[in-house]
Amino acid sequence: MKRIVFRADGNLQIGYGHFVRTLGLAALVRDEFDCVYATQKPTSYQLSEINKICSQVIELSDNGNHFQEFLNHLNSDDIVVLDNYFFNSQYQIKIKEKGCKLIYIDDHNDKDYVCDVLINNIPGFPYESFKKKDYTRLCLGTDYALLRDEFFNPKYRTIKKKPNTIFMSFGGADFFNISEKIMTFLEEMNLFSEIHLLIGDAYKFFPSLEKFRNLKIYKNINANEVATLIANSDVCIVPASSLLNETASIGSKILLGFFAENQVQPYNYFVDNNLAIGIGDYRSLNFNFFKEKIEEVMKSNFLIENQKKVYNYQQYTNLKKVFYDL
Repeated sequence: MKRIVFRADGNLQIGYGHFVRTLGLAALVRDEFDCVYATQKPTSYQLSEINKICSQVIELSDNGNHFQEFLNHLNSDDIVVLDNYFFNSQYQIKIKEKGCKLIYIDDHNDKDYVCDVLINNIPGFPYESFKKKDYTRLCLGTDYALLRDEFFNPKYRTIKKKPNTIFMSFGGADFFNISEKIMTFLEEMNLFSEIHLLIGDAYKFFPSLEKFRNLKIYKNINANEVATLIANSDVCIVPASSLLNETASIGSKILLGFFAENQVQPYNYFVDNNLAIGIGDYRSLNFNFFKEKIEEVMKSNFLIENQKKVYNYQQYTNLKKVFYDL
């Protein structure tokens, strides 16, 4: 069985976004390939999740030695999947020189890409904006949304949504404590009977949430549980991150904001194409504008119909085909 070596990192400081999406990709192809995962100093959470899907964990140093250590573990016939912003063209070349096929996952278009396949699921990048080799295949936009296997299950679209319920999450760390800000607004509005908040290990503001009623907090739950929460909720409040793809793939009335520069482009795309209702930068959001927009999104059933046209489960086939074609 041909081996795929996945390489991404995650921890309390940087979050688990890259880690979760590459592990989700591994889950899509584990029946046809031998999946191995390489990461710097994995946490107990990471090891537990990797061992559910992959046959081996390669533990790399959490210093500059990890670059060479990773190269030393590669075989000439491996398929390598890189997911981080610091893998420049010189490092891509070193992997190619080992004889490996290379898939690079990136949310930007700021490098010289010498990989065999570039997956960039951020919508809106023009094809011609990428500097690449003639042989490099570009897999761009929502047709290659990096969703976990569970989010391709159509059963979640059949679950009836509960009125006056909210699902929300602002990343595993939520460094700006947007959770408290939004909860303050929601409590003042007093419209919602259930509010479900997903957080991660890196969230440090638990005491600030103890004052809120109707708030249920979830941490380190599996993808089925996340999908069920999303499917049941009347409104989803999320950033323009991987959570956006997950909520849209199920079909949700999404209230969308951003708090990082790399979230602005997908934010604009979803708002401009009537796939979400936008509230701008969470960090500068005020109550009156939030109230106006949440009342708008509650009436916006058209969002779900538009999302179904974009997320018609073609991503499952498209992502698997990337590996088969190599």
